[in-house]
Parts: sequence; C-alpha cells; structure tokens
Amino acid sequence: MKKRFLTGLAAMLAFGALVQAQPTEKQLSALPILASLDSLTSVLYGSGMLNNTSPVQAEQLDFSPEKDLPQFPGKLIQERMSSLGSEIPLEYNSYVKGFIDLYGRRKSELTSKMLGLSEYYFPIYEEILDRNNLPLELKYLSVVESALNPKATSWAGASGPWQFIYSTGVRYGLTINSYVDERRDVYKSTQAACDYFRDSYELYGDWLLVIASYNCGPGNVNKAIRRSGGKKNFWAIQQYLPRETRGYVPAFVAVTYLMNFAAEHGITTTPADFYSLVQAVEVDELLTFEQLAVALDLSTENIYDLNPHFTKEMVPDIGGSMTVYLPYHKAMAYACMRDSICEMPLYDENGRAYRLDLRVEKVRYKVRKGDNLSSIARKYQVTPSDIKEWNIVRKNRVVPGSYLTIHIDKKERVYLDLPEQPVLAQKVSPENTEARYHTIKSGDTLYSISRQYEGVTVDMLRKWNNLADNQVLVPGSVLKVAEGS
Repeated sequence: MKKRFLTGLAAMLAFGALVQAQPTEKQLSALPILASLDSLTSVLYGSGMLNNTSPVQAEQLDFSPEKDLPQFPGKLIQERMSSLGSEIPLEYNSYVKGFIDLYGRRKSELTSKMLGLSEYYFPIYEEILDRNNLPLELKYLSVVESALNPKATSWAGASGPWQFIYSTGVRYGLTINSYVDERRDVYKSTQAACDYFRDSYELYGDWLLVIASYNCGPGNVNKAIRRSGGKKNFWAIQQYLPRETRGYVPAFVAVTYLMNFAAEHGITTTPADFYSLVQAVEVDELLTFEQLAVALDLSTENIYDLNPHFTKEMVPDIGGSMTVYLPYHKAMAYACMRDSICEMPLYDENGRAYRLDLRVEKVRYKVRKGDNLSSIARKYQVTPSDIKEWNIVRKNRVVPGSYLTIHIDKKERVYLDLPEQPVLAQKVSPENTEARYHTIKSGDTLYSISRQYEGVTVDMLRKWNNLADNQVLVPGSVLKVAEGS
C-alpha cells in the first residue's frame, strides 16, 4: 500500500539516522517523530477514549520506571522475541534497538496508553486475522500506523486504524462516500488489511517484505529487490527501500517486542474508558445519532466512538442496511424498539418537541483557478468520488470557469404540536451545596434527565446513584441530580 506520509507513529519513520547505525541520544531528540507522538496523545485524549488515565498498579518492580529503566543485553531481548513463536521473523539489531529505546523510554507513556486500547482492539484484530489464517502479530502494524486510533487521518488522506488511502480502500472493497468511510470501521478495515496481507504474501513469500510493501507499495519493494540482485530478505534490501520504510519495519519489530514485554521495561497499562462488549446491529433506515442517543440513553459521543465510519453523525439510507456498533445491552434494547425509534420525538433545550427533517440541497459551484477535486470536496465536506459521480466526470482535472453540482445535506428541526417536556429552571452549580433529587416520570431516560439540569451528565447520574449501564428507570423512584458538599 503506497503511502508517502502516514498518520501518527508511521508519519515520521522516514529518517536517515537509522539507515546505517543506531541513532544517538542527540539524533533522537531532534526527530520530528517525538512531536508526532505528542500530537497523537492529544488526539486520543480529545476523542474521549482515554478519560481514565490512572495507570494500573503493576506487580512491584525492582527499579523506578521514571529514573532507572533497565538495560537488557541484546541476547536476552532476542531470546524473548524468539519465545513469541511468531511466523514473522523478529530480529534484534541496532535498527530495532533504536525504536525499543524510543517506545520503551522516551515515549513509554504513549506505549502505556496503547496497551490500554489494545484490550479493546486486539481481540477484534485477532479474531479476523485468525479467520484468515494470518500471523496474529500483524495486529501490531495498527499500533505503528495509527496508535490504535480509528479516527486518525493524515494530511495526505490516509485514514482509519490501518491508514488506507482512498484508492487502496476502494480496491479492497471498502465503501467511501460523503456519509460512510469504512476505512474507519474497525472490523471491515481489518478484513481489508488481511486481504492486502494475503495478496502481498503470495507475491513475496516473506512477512517482513509484506510489511514493507504495506508502507511503500509493491512497486518500491520490487525495485529494491532488483537493485539488490534479486534478494528477497528485508534486511538485505533495506538500503534500497524508501527512507521511511527503512525505519517502518524495525518500528514494527520493536512494537511487537514491547507490547509483549512491557512490564519488564517498567511500562504499566493505562486503561481506556471503552466498552468491553460490543454488538453489531443492522439499520435499514435513516437514523441520526441524536435519535439513537435519546432512545438508547447514550451520548452521541459514545455512539461516534464506536462508529467513526459514519462521517455525519447519522446512519444514512443509501440502499441496503448499514452496520452500527453498540454496547451489547444497548443493542438488545435497539432490537426491541427499532421500529419505533424514528417516531420518537426529540426535545430542545426548552423542552419543545421536534423531529429532524433531513434533505439534500443542490448547489452550483464555479470552479476557480487553483481548485482541484480534493480542495472542492473539503470545502463542502464531501469526497472527490461523490463530485465525479454527481457530475458524470471521469477525470480528476477540473477546468476553471466550469460549473459543478454539489449535494449538501441539510438537517433542520420541525417542531411538533406535543406537550412540552418539563424543564427545571434550577441550575446545578458549585454554589448549590445541597444534594438535589429528581422523581422519575414515565418516559424518562438518564439522557433526558441530565438535560434538565445544567452541568449534569449521564455519567454523573450513574456515579451519584450507583447505576449499572443497563439499569431500568422505574417511574416514581428518585434520582440524585446534584451531589451535596
């Protein structure tokens, strides 16, 4: 898969210092990859996936992770790699050592967060890799590609946990349009990555060359093989590969090692605030995340975290059913009420009932000098392929002065003649020091109750009232909506 620049960890693997020798401390300090890793950490925090950031207390170690990181002999590290029994050859050398130092020392905090996220993503990857009879260690490529962030997108357009570019994603059967980007669907993109791995292995018969081709494309790998005199071994052709790929494969080996021997390097796990059990449901009608959130007593953020492949916070009706991932108990609730969710009214901040009117508005855009399909698509939050389809255009070139038809989604509130939802005017704030309570009425959900009290969230209500995720609200019972001091 040819990608000249990749999001996150892979974005800055192209540095020449690793080409001939292990980088020095001074060289590592100057690497842009450090800033890139810091940026990834910020993205993960912002996504809400790392809300709980207190490290798990590991077994007592005989050194301080902050000050006295262990230095293991290369022979021991190689023995540990061999003990994994991987079909992928894992070799310890100066190139790999540079990345073990980077991930294990300078960026051990990020590695700790990846360990937490892996508890959710790795079982998904392992099931799909096993189903395709592929080495399970290939799951670590997603760490290098995106730091296990399905929302990761590079400036060059690579997207999702496996960082597919548009053309490769489409080639491997992923749907990419204005509403859906299956490169960000953890399940479907992983299957697409497996298809790529299998095709590439049939070509090279060597897993490290498969990994190299995933980064720089088979064309560059084939060229390096020819320049090396026909050798089909990564370390033998490394010097002939693009600069970023020379570091990409050693980074994969280092990540594979550290994710298995983190504790030995003083790295504990930072748990991710994520659902442990998720179920796929099929939705065959247009449904907004807001409608789902109200009906299932979830936040729209929860739904988006599990479904980042829906780009406009709605499940579109574009022919055929769409896959939506929900917490298991919410998926069961959806199955019971799926026929009535679209009919359920929504309520604004003043308690007035409304429904959402979704329609498409067509606009004419006059192409300006310097425009291209990608820049126009970004302006209107659509994809270049959408513009080509709407205008029956085959080529990527656009002519200044010509006109293009763009389809813009409009989402408007249509107010209904229904009784208003009761809204309490009382504000819950730090100045209100007494505990306050809400009597549950028929039709109440934690989400609707939280909206009646400023500054109160569903998570706060669960915490204050010791409620389980699947707790049933009984009309007439009382909920605490403000914690007394």
